Amino acid sequence: MKVFFKLTFILVLIIAPLFVFSKSQSECIHDAKNLRCVKYLKNYDGDTITFNIKDVHPLLGEKINVRLLGLDTPEIKTKNKCELDKARVAKSLVNNLLKNAKRIDLTNIARDKYFRILADINYDGKSLKETLIKNNLAYSYFGKSKVAQNWCSSIRETATNK
Repeated sequence: MKVFFKLTFILVLIIAPLFVFSKSQSECIHDAKNLRCVKYLKNYDGDTITFNIKDVHPLLGEKINVRLLGLDTPEIKTKNKCELDKARVAKSLVNNLLKNAKRIDLTNIARDKYFRILADINYDGKSLKETLIKNNLAYSYFGKSKVAQNWCSSIRETATNK
């Protein structure tokens, strides 16, 4: 009887990790609209981020720039001091959130009019888009004419509202 329990215990120790491994792997399977479990590399600004995409040919999956879908953040290359300050804060926030994330998924993948990759970016189950908008570091934008954004005004409004 002791031998039976020992053998059963050993089998459980060997087989259980296989089930856990296959389950976590199946959660990271890509489909036509979603790339799951991508690896963050860097970000240019608040809305342009570079990833490595596992299980995709290196030509298409390494060092791929992705723009946040439906969002615009302040520009890094600007002479407007308020916009530049906000752009640096947005860039730093995105960097900190994504480099510390345990899991990053790209969802609702599409192309824009310039053939750039667009996607919603989720980190640890949270929306990067919602985080940036909530922190007054972005506004909704869907590829039409850009609305002139007064980043200085929004900085003062943010300070006043806190």
